[in-house]
Amino acid sequence: MNELRQRSTTAEDLEELVEKDSFTAVQILLRKVIEKKYNNLHFRRRAGLYLGLFILLSVYLVYSLLLALQCQDTGTTPAFAETFGHQPVYFLESGKRGLAAVEKSGERDLYLKKYRVDKMRSDSLPLNRQLADYRPEVCKVKPYKKTTLTISIVIVLDIAPPSVVLRGIFSAIRRTKPENLANIVVYAQKGSTDMTDYVYAHQLSHLVRIITSPTKKTLSAARNEAATFAIGDILVFIPEASEILPGWAEPLLEAFSDNPALLAGLSMDEINGETFVQVEHVPWHLISIPRWDLVTAASIEIPEYEQKRRQLLPYPDASPVKTPILQFLPWAASREHFLKLGGLDEGMLGTAAEVPGDVLELSIRWWTCHGEVAYLPCSKVAFVSLLGNPPLSSHQQAENRLYNSRRTATRWGSQYIEYYHEAVPKSKYQSASHSTRLEQTISSLSCRSMHWFITNIAVDWNYGDKLMRQGTIKSTQGDACVDTMGHEGRFSPGRPEFYTCHGGHSQRWLYLNRGKQLQTETGKCLMSDQYWHDVLTLDYCSEGHEWRWEPVSQGSNVGYLIYKDLCLEYRHGNNLLFYVLCKQTVSQQFTFQIIPP
Repeated sequence: MNELRQRSTTAEDLEELVEKDSFTAVQILLRKVIEKKYNNLHFRRRAGLYLGLFILLSVYLVYSLLLALQCQDTGTTPAFAETFGHQPVYFLESGKRGLAAVEKSGERDLYLKKYRVDKMRSDSLPLNRQLADYRPEVCKVKPYKKTTLTISIVIVLDIAPPSVVLRGIFSAIRRTKPENLANIVVYAQKGSTDMTDYVYAHQLSHLVRIITSPTKKTLSAARNEAATFAIGDILVFIPEASEILPGWAEPLLEAFSDNPALLAGLSMDEINGETFVQVEHVPWHLISIPRWDLVTAASIEIPEYEQKRRQLLPYPDASPVKTPILQFLPWAASREHFLKLGGLDEGMLGTAAEVPGDVLELSIRWWTCHGEVAYLPCSKVAFVSLLGNPPLSSHQQAENRLYNSRRTATRWGSQYIEYYHEAVPKSKYQSASHSTRLEQTISSLSCRSMHWFITNIAVDWNYGDKLMRQGTIKSTQGDACVDTMGHEGRFSPGRPEFYTCHGGHSQRWLYLNRGKQLQTETGKCLMSDQYWHDVLTLDYCSEGHEWRWEPVSQGSNVGYLIYKDLCLEYRHGNNLLFYVLCKQTVSQQFTFQIIPP
């Protein structure tokens, strides 16, 4: 208004104002003042400054919004995921009675026996629950490559209740970006839960493909058939009772982007089958080497040559760890390479929970047919540990192991078959079986031999003149055996002791022909204790500290455990392992009793 007061009114203005009412006249004057002001250079500069600041603020707000959307869990968490576990009919029927009445009626024990997990507790948990991220810190900060590869998850059903399976499906959807998740194939066999109604009820049919089989198949055959319905570039095989953990997809996708011919084992956490509480596992410090029974493996510390290779990388603790074979449950493979190599050996026997030796045989085939096998420390899945006894008897499980190992030995044993027969004596009297289709596939791919695998990949495997025999070291003076007391693993050194003989894992030692040495299957040897120099401790074997087994007579299982000119001695009333000057007394005599596989 000061402008209006200071501004002189011209004749044209007065003439125009006379014809207008007072309100219109004020509008005209304001417009003329603004037009005159705009012609001022100072005003134009200030207006440009304000406009530029407004544009920068708008760009910042848009960028912040996009960044917030990108940092969400998956970016597209569906509304139907925000729900609680499916409540089955018996839960609804017992709602008026309360949980105490249900437990009293015996329903809880019935379901524990049927499903081998606490179904009632599982049904009460949300399908979209959050689990902890126990990966190494370097896995969380490492930048991963962007890739267009897609994942297909394969689940073969057996006895898991619907809520457990649904929780695994929801975790896969939430923990995988939509552009990287192709589909989830759920293979239902005879006797397993039909998940079709649950999938449609939760609007999952666009991602989950239900395949039903009217017959009961082995896990290997079911996985092979399910893989044909997958459309992703990478196949991920997980147990039916498992949940996907945060950050699992990016390291998996990067590993296959760098090496399509990879067979990858995923790291694991455990979920207690009764409480459904997550327990941390850290298997990335170990690799797996096969045993000569050809169905089991031993875990050992990452060898020095593998540690040196990984230290060359910018994030060594996050890089894949090459291993001779896979041992853990969840694993992944390129769909193209998996089908090219013939998939799993469908002739191997086993339940939907485990097929003894199938992945071991696949690992050997993968290496020899020009692939690589490795563990991924940054890609983790949590599996539910089942309760109670498995459906198969121990006798049937032993028969399955024998049958499967014989198939592997027939295919890959070649000149080393006698070592397999020595590890599995019963195999000499069992007829061999084989898969003509797999033999033709191996021949067509010009796969390498078992000798190449042992000398180039499984270099830590005991074979040939180092053939290992498993047995216990027992004193001849009483029921006392040398026990590792749990110090044979990757933890700090500890003292073994004499303990009541039970033939368990902690009392199992390996006898190596070359050097007549005894050590644990993880590569630890008896060594001098740093505090008590006449007492033994367990640590990784080093040159100059080897103990050897010297039988009393040729072919005898009674002998002395000798270090230079010193012998192990058993002392009544003291569990520690002392070594003294060899006097060939009965207290220094032990038996090495072979443990049959």
